[in-house]
Amino acid sequence: MLYLIFFFLELILLYFLAKRLTALIYRFFLRLTKNKNIASYLLAIVFLPGTFVHEASHILAALFLLVPFGEVEFLPQVQEDGIKLGSVGIAKVDPVRRFLIGVAPFIVGYMLITGYLIFAIGNTMFTSKKDLEGALELFILVAIIFGLGYLLEIRLPILDERIVLSKELIMAFKTSDLFLIIPLTIDSLIVIIFKFLKL
Repeated sequence: MLYLIFFFLELILLYFLAKRLTALIYRFFLRLTKNKNIASYLLAIVFLPGTFVHEASHILAALFLLVPFGEVEFLPQVQEDGIKLGSVGIAKVDPVRRFLIGVAPFIVGYMLITGYLIFAIGNTMFTSKKDLEGALELFILVAIIFGLGYLLEIRLPILDERIVLSKELIMAFKTSDLFLIIPLTIDSLIVIIFKFLKL
């Protein structure tokens, strides 16, 4: 339960910090350039990927929920109460759909960050042959020992996964299996696309 409280406190803190950070960066660019338009464009460049994902998430959620949307703006607008990095005009709808459209950037952003981290880390775990030196020989040796133990019906406690692995460790392996599917799928798709396009 405590982790949920921390989770929501972190979200609230991030909300206020993000607004403050945007204002500080804009002020920095304004002092640097002495021009509101140039400062706005520099701010747009810094936050463009996030702004694009944010606004595109609203649009996709609106389309999925069959809610009409209007003008889309990706350039920052300086307002009295702060800086608005982008916007999407959403039609007036019931509170549930409005909420789902509103939280779409958080959900999509979280999925993108998590997916990227899994992809990046998953693809750099074994970056060189040197890292895996001796692994093949060890794997063959262990497979032979396990195979002989199985054929000779030798039941050692170390071979029983229920004794060696705790429930938590087994769950961690199952979760890892799911996470490793992501970079494997992305890698496979990229390889297929590159082969198809002959790149």
